[in-house]
Amino acid sequence: MKIKKQQKLKKILIKICNYIFIYILCVGCSNSLVCESDCYLDINSNLTQDINEFYHIEFLPGYVQAFTTIEASTGITEYYEKVAWMANKEISIQSEWTNLVNRNSYTNDDGIAKTVLSVWEEFIGDTITIYSGYVDQCDIHHFDSLKIIID
Repeated sequence: MKIKKQQKLKKILIKICNYIFIYILCVGCSNSLVCESDCYLDINSNLTQDINEFYHIEFLPGYVQAFTTIEASTGITEYYEKVAWMANKEISIQSEWTNLVNRNSYTNDDGIAKTVLSVWEEFIGDTITIYSGYVDQCDIHHFDSLKIIID
């Protein structure tokens, strides 16, 4: 009698495990379909753009730095996404190398993340490339860049 109860219990546990496995499989698949169709990355600036699609920032005489804001549109409005930023140039401040943009930001309710680019006089004439990227909830990598000439 005990053996029959144990066998019956074993069959019930196997069925429960199968249902859990199928549920996890279905939930995982449905999330990836939503991310694939809705997520993207497009970075831009309010600076003037030339015919080659390079942005220009004017360094004003007598100032120590010039600043501008750069935006990244992600299309994500259901949750906040962390966006990484990096410039291809750095500056040494008190013997420590510092990137020209803030390294991370989060999207707002409209799916837009922002960072600030800060340049010094020694960058006049340089072209700085700003990179941005994030990994969405489906492990899809999104990446974009833009170039800014310091005039």
